[in-house]
Amino acid sequence: MNHWTHILAYEWKILMRSRTVLGLLLITLGAGIYGIYFGKFEIEKQAERIAEVQAYEQKQFEELMTWAKLDTSIAENKKKYEQATSPTGVGWNKHFTYFVANEAHPAAGLCLGQRDLFPVYYGFNITDLARQLNVGELANPMRLLTGNFDLSYVLIFLLPLLIISLFYNLYAAEKEGGTLPLLRAQFVSATSVFIVKGGLRFLLVLGIASLLLSLGFLLHDISISKNAASFFQFSGLTYAYCALWTALIVGIVALKRSAALSAMLGLGLWLILVLVTPALLNLYLSAKTPLPNRAKLIHNLRNLNDQNWESPKSFVFDQFYSKHPEYPQGDTTNFNKWYYASFTLLDEEAQHMNQAFETQIAERNDLIRSWIWLAPAAALHEQFTHIAETNRDSHQAFLEEITTYHAELKSLYYARIFEEQPFSEADLKILESRLIN
Repeated sequence: MNHWTHILAYEWKILMRSRTVLGLLLITLGAGIYGIYFGKFEIEKQAERIAEVQAYEQKQFEELMTWAKLDTSIAENKKKYEQATSPTGVGWNKHFTYFVANEAHPAAGLCLGQRDLFPVYYGFNITDLARQLNVGELANPMRLLTGNFDLSYVLIFLLPLLIISLFYNLYAAEKEGGTLPLLRAQFVSATSVFIVKGGLRFLLVLGIASLLLSLGFLLHDISISKNAASFFQFSGLTYAYCALWTALIVGIVALKRSAALSAMLGLGLWLILVLVTPALLNLYLSAKTPLPNRAKLIHNLRNLNDQNWESPKSFVFDQFYSKHPEYPQGDTTNFNKWYYASFTLLDEEAQHMNQAFETQIAERNDLIRSWIWLAPAAALHEQFTHIAETNRDSHQAFLEEITTYHAELKSLYYARIFEEQPFSEADLKILESRLIN
């Protein structure tokens, strides 16, 4: 046992006296800390925007509640009163714009994923939801190209380079330094010594990874006790990823080539698995299942909206009442009824178009998952975004929440619109209780 302790202590001194090793460790640690703060900055910026729109929403609704109590005998109060109590609003002013925010998972800053590409909140009224959710720009093209320098980026891209740097000369340094014959002459086998030396390097990498993950949770004010599952999932996946890269570089070292060649083979493997393979997979998927054109979807939705104004009232009401017999058929010349009925039909058609678009995306994602094991870096990032709830599936769940919320609001509004009744103070209090903050 003393012999192994002596070997470990000696190897530790050699590593710590190497300026190259210390430099690599400090660079990795510094990059990790920067990634932690970058993710924290992005999430805090999103939280500020969410807080602003939520405060604005609450303020606007408080104004409506105040206007609903105004004395309408005063001329200047009458329009405000009508704005508050009319479910259709006044003139071109809708009654109210609702906001729903996608609150961040505690660990979202550690792996931003697609959270900074999709909107973190939506504002909408009770007209056609599909069009309102698809009028914005999906993402910044440059951000799509470069990604984010968050902690997950460091763990996925830089840790393998650190492993390659620590392991590439594990055998060659002894051979090229002339100490290999002496090592083989010892009573301890050379293989055992290499295993101990490699084990120390592997533990050093795990130590850096553990330190960065702990700092990430600490600096993001994430309670490890309350989010133990996320912490251990992040840690377990990172350790497995490090073990994979260690096994790959040890396989290269086992070829017993020169240090320069081992380093080149390691870097070549990194380029293939981290950069080239994902790019080739993307080309294959683009040829196999081309990504649907979202700009075309938005264009079609806008065309539907334009056609909406050309539809005769009789045609709109016939279709609307046949699909929605729950609403009483009253004055078929009423503009507001026609307006909201036509937008309902528009939204239903738009939802079908949007569903077809999402089905294509889902099929493509299923195909990606069947091949993603060829790209360990992409597979790990997919798992990280799943834990942090920053992937596309999480955004789709957010959109489903909005759809359900919009349907609930419509049922409250349409009951008053088609009964040609204003909102009472009790109705407004019900709507206020439905605000999602």
